Formats: sequence, C-alpha cells, structure tokens
Amino acid sequence: MSPDVLGIISGVIGIPMMLIAIWLIYVVHAYTEKSERMMPKSSFVKANIDTFSQAGLPGKVIRNGFLTMVLLTPEYSHKRGIVDLAEVRDFPAGLKRILIMTWGACGFIFLALVSFGVYIKYWRLMAA
Repeated sequence: MSPDVLGIISGVIGIPMMLIAIWLIYVVHAYTEKSERMMPKSSFVKANIDTFSQAGLPGKVIRNGFLTMVLLTPEYSHKRGIVDLAEVRDFPAGLKRILIMTWGACGFIFLALVSFGVYIKYWRLMAA
C-alpha cells in the first residue's frame, strides 16, 4: 500500500476523531451537571461528584461517561443499587440521545483507529 493511500486513510480516521473530540468536550462541559441534576436520587451521582469534582475536565469526562453507561444499562445499574429506574425513564430522550450518540461515535472512531493500527502492523510484517 502506498504512503498516499495510508495518508488518506489516516485523514479519514483522524479528522473525524478530532471533530468528535471537540464535540465531546462541548457535550461534557455543557451537559454533565444538567444531566446529574436530573438524577438526584441516584447514589452514583453524588459519589461521582464527590470523587471527580476536583479533577477538572478529565473528571467531568469520567462523570459523563459513567452517567451514559448507566443510561445504557438501567436494569443492571438498578440491580447494583446505584440508580432509580424512574429517574432513568424520566430522563429526556433528546439528552439521552446526545450522550449515547457522542460516546458511541467516540467508540466507533477508537475501534477504527485500532483496526487501522493493527492492519498497518501486520501489513508491514507481511511486506517484509
């Protein structure tokens, strides 16, 4: 594979990765506290705020990611006793969609980057 093709593939992965990272920073900054206020009875919200509130933006990213995982797995989280199912059901669908789509896009781009890295590694081994 020529270096030009590798550069194009890297750009196809890299540019969306940067845009999604910027979008993630915006979503985390704008919606983390708003989302946490909508779940006042859930024990994980207070624990996460106490643990990660002094960590700045990385702490907000962790809090937002954990909140999104709880929204994705409400039954499992309820069995563990960290979330009230009524709060998850009452959570606004639009905000839930924003959180899930943002983290899903991050996961997809991460998998694309890892797959491309593995391909490059084995392509070089096979070419040698």
